[in-house]
Parts: sequence; C-alpha cells; structure tokens
Amino acid sequence: MASQKLRYDGLHIDDQSDSRSSTEVESLMDKQWHDVELNTPIRQTKRNRVLATLKSSRWIIDTALLLVILALLVRDQWRVPAVLQDPNIWQFGQDFTGVGPKFSSKITTFVGDESYAPNDTAEFFSDDVLDRWNKLMPVGMGFVWVNETEKYHDLPTPIMWPEKTVFTTSATHQLHCLFTIVQTYSGLTSGHEIPDDHHWHMIHCFDYMRQAIMCSADMALEGLETTFPDHNGGSDGWDSKHVCKDWSQVKSYLESVRAYDDQLIY
Repeated sequence: MASQKLRYDGLHIDDQSDSRSSTEVESLMDKQWHDVELNTPIRQTKRNRVLATLKSSRWIIDTALLLVILALLVRDQWRVPAVLQDPNIWQFGQDFTGVGPKFSSKITTFVGDESYAPNDTAEFFSDDVLDRWNKLMPVGMGFVWVNETEKYHDLPTPIMWPEKTVFTTSATHQLHCLFTIVQTYSGLTSGHEIPDDHHWHMIHCFDYMRQAIMCSADMALEGLETTFPDHNGGSDGWDSKHVCKDWSQVKSYLESVRAYDDQLIY
C-alpha cells in the first residue's frame, strides 16, 4: 500500500507541476495578447497623425507641384524665339532674324518726280541724276556688319567679306535693282553704253522685284490719274497716301552698322 501511495503521490505531484506550467503558458499568452492590444492603438494613432499631417499640408504640396509645372512651361517658352511663337508681333518689312530694330511709320503721299528717270532718257546718265540715285543709298550701301551672330536665328549665309560677318539688306537691294532697270532701259533707248552683264542682271531684278512687290503688298487705295498723256481714266498712283517706314530712320540705322563707307547705288 505504501508503494501504491508513493506512486499516486508522484502522480499527484506531476499533475500539479503540469497545472502550474499550463497556467504560466496561459499567463504568458494573455500578456502577449495584452501587449498587442496595447500597441495596436499606438500604431494606429501614429498612422492617423501622419495622415492628418499630409492632409493638412496637401495645399502646400499642390502649390509646389503647380509652381514646378509653371517653371517648366516658362522655360520652354524662353527656348522658342518670340517671333516664332506669334507671327503677329512681326513688324511689316521687319528683319526676321532679330538683327534689325523696329522703325516708326509715317503717312506718305506719293507725288510724281521725273528727276530720277527723266523723260529724255539720255539725261539719266548725267552727273546730277546719278548723284540723286547715289544719295538715295545710305553710307555703306546697306551692307551691315553683324557681331555676335549666336544671338540671332535663321541668319542667311554671309556674303564674302574680309574679316567681317556681313549681310546686305533688302530695301537697298531693291533700290539697286530698280536703278539697274532704269539704267538699262535708258541706255537701250538713248544709245548710251550699258553694262555687259545687263541681260542676266535684268532677269534677276525682274524676278526679285516681283517677289518684293508681292511681299510688301501695299494696299493703299489709288484714284484717277492726272498725268497720263491720253487721260485714259486709269490711275497713275499719285496723290495717294501710303503707310511707310520713316526712311530717314532706316538710313540712320543702316549707316550706324555699316560694313564700309561707300555710297554708290551701282
């Protein structure tokens, strides 16, 4: 009996130990769950605070992004020359490359003047008439010396000139062509000697002046002629008002940037 008691006593002791172990495990598990329950609100609170901060600062973020977008747009606008963005900002007859300035306009009434192309074509070759033509040209004859070409765009190939980047200008080129046409006609009709290159020069000038006239497309209204010998009821163009550049300003500018000092039209 004693032996059985000992065996039962041993069993009883083991049961108590297992019971304590089970209790301790349960206690530890309860503690862990308790810790989880305590920590979860803390993590949620931190997350809520971050979200609240982001929400309250959203206008700052939106504004910053908007400023970045605007800055990129402005940068892209600066990359494109203004004259390429809006053709309406070009002045009529203005230099497209950005080299030349804008000039004032003035109302000019066209009046007949035969001193540049006399009715007696032989007189065209007189010193007085040739001097008149020469003085129409600015000093430098419209050949301009352009520095810092990297500042400009769409520049044509420079003409051949020693140690300078030089271009001519259309207005003076047109005057030269007109002079050459009058010179050739006057020579052919008066028997006066004319340049050997007159044929190809005339062909060039006819087409160049055609394009220049179409480019300018002067829309001034013109009325009844007063000077035609037969008074045929057409228009001679005199006494009509035109919107023109101030030629004195044009000459002054061209002389200020001239490549050299000659003043000849031929």
